[in-house]
Amino acid sequence: MVEKNAKTETEVRRRNGPARLSVELPALTRTAFRNTLGGRGFAEAGLITEWSAIVGAEVGRMSRPMQLAFPRGERKGGVLTIQCGGAAALELQHLKPQILDRINSHFGYAAVSELRFRQGSAATAKKSRIRDSKPPSAEDVAATAAAVNLLPDGEIKESLRRLGLAIRREGGSK
Repeated sequence: MVEKNAKTETEVRRRNGPARLSVELPALTRTAFRNTLGGRGFAEAGLITEWSAIVGAEVGRMSRPMQLAFPRGERKGGVLTIQCGGAAALELQHLKPQILDRINSHFGYAAVSELRFRQGSAATAKKSRIRDSKPPSAEDVAATAAAVNLLPDGEIKESLRRLGLAIRREGGSK
């Protein structure tokens, strides 16, 4: 009996029933986004994935977020490093107050207090190629629709459908 009690105490607790994907996703992607861009750290994955929607299409085309650093023990007053082309840096410098306002509106509080600009290529490698590529074939659309068919209608189903099409466009799954 002593062995049985010791075994149950060391076992990992299991959930009884399904958990929402939205609850589990941050824990699942934390390591991947922490390792993104050479481990320089990103506090909010949404800042990368939704950059153009946050700052606007024009600014999103000429820049990309590189690093978000907060003071030790704080989650506000951070410094966001943005990579952009040389000519774009001057324009972005003039748009700095609007960019800060849009970013902080996305977070819902004054998360970022300073922007720093780094010269370099602002092209988001795979993301822009996927969006600018040819439309998906009818076969890809049908196969992807069949894969997500059993899911209930909603945002998650639509997101998974778009992800499936993007993977098929790059030749990752046929």
